[in-house]
Amino acid sequence: MIKVKDWSKTIILIQAVILLLALWSYKMWKGNNRVITWDVTNYYSYLPATFIYKDLLLSFTKENPEKYYDKFVPLTTPTGGKCIKMSMGLSMLYAPFFFAAHAYAKIFGYPADGYSEPYRFALIISSMIFNILGLIFLRKLLLRFFGLRVTTLTLLAIGLGTNLLYYTAVRSAMSHSYNFALITFFILLTIRWYRKTDIVNSVLIGLLAGLIVLIRPTNIVVILLFLLWGIKSFREIPIRLKLFLKNYYLIIIILLCSLFLWIPQMLYWKAVSGKYLYFSYQGESFFFNHPQLIKGWFSYRNGWLVYTPVMIFSLLGFYFLFKKYKELFFSFFLTFLVFDYLILSWWCWWYVGFGNRAFIDMYGLLAVPLAAFIDFILKQKNVIKTGFYLVFTFFILLNLFQSWQYKKGYIQFDSMTKEAYWCVFGKIDPKDRFWGKLRYPDYEKALKGIYEDRKNNQK
Repeated sequence: MIKVKDWSKTIILIQAVILLLALWSYKMWKGNNRVITWDVTNYYSYLPATFIYKDLLLSFTKENPEKYYDKFVPLTTPTGGKCIKMSMGLSMLYAPFFFAAHAYAKIFGYPADGYSEPYRFALIISSMIFNILGLIFLRKLLLRFFGLRVTTLTLLAIGLGTNLLYYTAVRSAMSHSYNFALITFFILLTIRWYRKTDIVNSVLIGLLAGLIVLIRPTNIVVILLFLLWGIKSFREIPIRLKLFLKNYYLIIIILLCSLFLWIPQMLYWKAVSGKYLYFSYQGESFFFNHPQLIKGWFSYRNGWLVYTPVMIFSLLGFYFLFKKYKELFFSFFLTFLVFDYLILSWWCWWYVGFGNRAFIDMYGLLAVPLAAFIDFILKQKNVIKTGFYLVFTFFILLNLFQSWQYKKGYIQFDSMTKEAYWCVFGKIDPKDRFWGKLRYPDYEKALKGIYEDRKNNQK
């Protein structure tokens, strides 16, 4: 029988086995319309453009548009340049796997074009590796503050009870599993920096912060966690400012290291747009005066807690974090609050996918209040603990089942309604009855901050 102290590691091993089973079962690397699609196409374009086609300006796509129309989908800048929509941070993480796949393709006779099976397989593996790394980092983080049992249950909840699993096993190579790992590691480095404020840790945290923001600019909010770490009240902010002033040279090092990773991106933007800083999401914007906070959590159209209900425990956990771990509460709560407001102010607050996938990036942060809630529950009477275990288990099984439903197409990516959701709830084969209950969003109005369904119920 496995001892309790081994279970936290076992959960990570189980996650790895499930991911490998999904890899073998779904074979997502098969077929040209898989893996390198939608957002991943833009995240990934930098690598084949630079190292295979030798032209980051994408001039070669003009010679044969039909060949490249689904491989490179740049936007046209005011100067006429072709600009890849997403920034290049994720390409930096893809790179080792890309080079390995490129060598494999050449050796074993696959098309060495950046898009054949070895490249798609390599991207899936990269996503799985970062998922497991994220759980390993999370285990180290949780064990600093909580016991083994709490840590094990929290890992189980994050690994199998959230949409992180789907965005690793099925929609691999999207940014979320990578950001989950990097932001969790960033929290560990933040703890380390305040315990040992030196040049090495400053360089590491600066590079990591720059990479996190380069992958997904909205994740710049993690800087708040670093700035506020360990503060128990607003009255301690002047003390923190004195610490930064005392170590001003280290703060400069952090800023310079962060900026260093952005140099290639700024040079690229300069080449294609004439500006070192260029907003490449043309026609898209935030509506800070009209954030969809309630819908972002509770809407049947990808509401976060509707499709990842286990995170309700995390939100409740902020109270217990405040009561018992005030040195954690202030930085974690404010960072999440700003993050929540920011992502739900985006014009497409439902983020097209399984559940509100934007929250996945912060699961390392949200795991801490989740652990605080579990820690409280495990100290209660048996009847309360039993009730919690039943609900906890149900939420995990529900996530696994709904992930399968989404993969089968029984949960739709942007048009679910209350009627459609309950029509398919718990059903292995809901037939086609739920299609007539969907309500497609009006994307043209959404770009203007007006959220309505299309009157003709068509996309």
